Amino acid sequence: MPSTLETALKTVGFIVLAALPLVILWFTLRRMSATARSSVKSGLRLDPPRRISGTSMTLVMVDGKEDREHYFFDAESFYLRRGPVPTAVPLSQITSVTRTSDVIYSRYVWQVCFSRASGRKCVTFTNNLTLFNRDFLLFLEAVRKANPLATVDRAGILF
Repeated sequence: MPSTLETALKTVGFIVLAALPLVILWFTLRRMSATARSSVKSGLRLDPPRRISGTSMTLVMVDGKEDREHYFFDAESFYLRRGPVPTAVPLSQITSVTRTSDVIYSRYVWQVCFSRASGRKCVTFTNNLTLFNRDFLLFLEAVRKANPLATVDRAGILF
């Protein structure tokens, strides 16, 4: 019959083995976030617009045809593409980037609000953040840098 010490050690071992993948995932995401922050702070030159939205469920009519919305960003602007010509919004005009409570395909819906001459406008989309694609984290850091007064949520483990 095993002693109490052996049982306790086995239990602790199983708990550590069960928690290890979660700790590794948490560490990886924290490191990605820190790398994104340091990349933007160091003035990383962002290539032409990087896509930050997942596959859109929103269909819009463009020239009599259905099309989907897509969202991109670069070092200076946030782009809304509905059809062939994107609409550019300077990152400094973004007032908030918040995660909503809505979930589509196990991903949270994000809301980006910005000021225009015609008033405040908001768009919603799911991000394309993965372990290997950190463009959405770069977008969050670029908005923080361009407009320190903007409300910017952090991307979490559950994206």
